[in-house]
Amino acid sequence: MSKIVLVREDFEAFWEATVRYYELDPQGVMHNANHVAFFDQAITAYFKKIKYDYFKDIEETKKDFHTVQVLVQYNKPLHFEDVIEIGTKIKSIGNTSMTWIMGMFLKETGDLVSSCEAIHVYTDQSTMRPVSITDDLREKLNFK
Repeated sequence: MSKIVLVREDFEAFWEATVRYYELDPQGVMHNANHVAFFDQAITAYFKKIKYDYFKDIEETKKDFHTVQVLVQYNKPLHFEDVIEIGTKIKSIGNTSMTWIMGMFLKETGDLVSSCEAIHVYTDQSTMRPVSITDDLREKLNFK
């Protein structure tokens, strides 16, 4: 497996957070599963930044994105009250799926803490089957 190499300048959309006490494991570092939760929250922040009303779209179309794969690379531990910034962008949009690339950086130093590649499949909520991502939705999702 090749190492994911990202720098803060690879991104234009960011979400900032502070590591809280309850997110730590017994070793005093942020538990690995919490990285995925932070990445997920960063995607929601991306939607807000581009003014895409995710929940309204689900209600109107009865379609939603489902996570089918998450790959996380851990580079450095995070500790209590570390402030991070997560850069988020869409790597690619296919017919029924979308791939995100994200980098979690220490705000103070810019060091890459972890990176994530996540694949979401666009799904009809009544059949739970993949459906095509419309041109209109592609337009909404691409950061400008």
